Amino acid sequence: MNAITLKLPDDLNAALNEACRQRGLSKSAVVREALEQSLLKQGDAAGAAERWVARWQGCLKLPKTQGLEKSDPRLAHLLAKHVR
Repeated sequence: MNAITLKLPDDLNAALNEACRQRGLSKSAVVREALEQSLLKQGDAAGAAERWVARWQGCLKLPKTQGLEKSDPRLAHLLAKHVR
């Protein structure tokens, strides 16, 4: 297992100490659990976003731009990337 060092403001340190006391766990255990929960939530959100993009990517219909994409490189990029 790897070790890290971090600085906490007084109020967060007090909250951590209280959580440790109430749960009967070490600071390391409480911080490790908090990190796991936070990172799992981020992973779940990223996974949901990836699934949404995979579902809808390329499903847009070509708008009637009448050559506008030739004059607007941003639109040309979006159309090339997302429109089949």
